[in-house]
Amino acid sequence: MYAAALPFGLEPPGRDYARNPYPALARLRDDAPRYFAPERDAWFISARADIAALLRDDRLDITQGSSFADRSDPFRTTVVRRLRRWFATAEEALAHVAAAATKACLAELTRQGEGDLVATVAHAIPTRVMAALLGIPAGDLPALQFAAEGLLQSYDLPWAGRPTAVAPAARVLGLYFQHHWRAGPATELMDLLRATQAEYALPDVSMIDTCSKLFSAGTTTTGASIANILARLLGAGAESDESLSPDQIDDLLRLDTPVLGIKRVARDEVQLGAAVIRPGQGLYLLIGGANRAPADASQPPLTFGLGRYHCLGAMLARLEIGALLDAVRPLTPQLQLRGPVQWRESWLLHEARSIPVKFHGVFDAD
Repeated sequence: MYAAALPFGLEPPGRDYARNPYPALARLRDDAPRYFAPERDAWFISARADIAALLRDDRLDITQGSSFADRSDPFRTTVVRRLRRWFATAEEALAHVAAAATKACLAELTRQGEGDLVATVAHAIPTRVMAALLGIPAGDLPALQFAAEGLLQSYDLPWAGRPTAVAPAARVLGLYFQHHWRAGPATELMDLLRATQAEYALPDVSMIDTCSKLFSAGTTTTGASIANILARLLGAGAESDESLSPDQIDDLLRLDTPVLGIKRVARDEVQLGAAVIRPGQGLYLLIGGANRAPADASQPPLTFGLGRYHCLGAMLARLEIGALLDAVRPLTPQLQLRGPVQWRESWLLHEARSIPVKFHGVFDAD
């Protein structure tokens, strides 16, 4: 009887879930933390301890498109390891890029006097940052953003009437970065990738996919996080009345992550308490609900994943959000909603898609 009320069925999510999925996720976490959906041949895991263990379990694989296509040891021990090190050590330079992108986006919004915070600020900041890091001309960004959005849309569960993803999205990004890999300008990040390829004789296809994934993941999920945080700051987010200091970036990421579930697929049989996960079955690790469960400081955050596939751009996302908060907090009293916030209809993604505002005042871009 209860199963009929659980989320993640084949029906559409609905507007109430899209606006605030957390009551449904909490109910699932409390009443059915290891739930098997036979119609999807998949497990939905909500308990925080289970999710943390499964994220580190080598018997589970990532799904296609969830990470770099090249999963070989030579690639992961060279490109991935160097990217992690570079993001960790380039903090000062990246903070400068994030601050400059934030100021430019806010200046555009305040100059117009009104606009949509999602398009003008939330999506534009990480896009500008990744364009600077990868040397992408501004004129190329609209088409690339459209393609990246198609990839993000395809992340959701299938449901009746779901808008289909942009079919050529991956092809568009692949073709673009195929050319860009050969002819793009020499930025510090591109130089690092090209030097790594030359040193280890890595195939072009792996490096092209790396650029594509850096752009799509580095813009869509961070942009969605910023959109949700902006909705919270304006009192329009889910549970927006919750007392929370904007200085607590990790708490904002924990509460407002747009990715409600991390996908995995079982390669081998996995025993999880009384649950037996069979090879080939899908798992959806519902970090959106687990992040809001009572926790102590010793428990690791789940927003960026754990284990081998922990998000390598986590530090960059924090920098971008920190730059936004530093610049936008003084402006919050001057921002007024001029319409309702629109939310993405999705089972696995929670994202403010439109935040129409008016701006009253002066913004000092210096």
